[in-house]
Amino acid sequence: MGLEDKDFILRQVQELAEGIGKFLGKDSIKELINYDQSQEGALTNEDIETILLVTTIRDIQESEGMSDKDISTALGMTERDLDDLYNNERSVTAVELEALRDFVAEKETY
Repeated sequence: MGLEDKDFILRQVQELAEGIGKFLGKDSIKELINYDQSQEGALTNEDIETILLVTTIRDIQESEGMSDKDISTALGMTERDLDDLYNNERSVTAVELEALRDFVAEKETY
């Protein structure tokens, strides 16, 4: 699969996560996306989880009135790296993925 195809699919998944993510749980969305993309093998579980985490972080950022700088500091990354993740311009590293998970878990407990 070409890079352009994967970028298109990532954008579609992000829109899906933003639209129905408020009504379905993470596992339900992952199952739906994996079912749709299973034949193409376009997205990994890590890709899907990153999109869902970034969507959740955007919601947290908006609801708490946090700036990009606040979020990037909390995640231990640069604002540029955060922007790249927001726009699906690169893949997340293992360390960044763990930071995203920790941030969301911390904020969802309050």
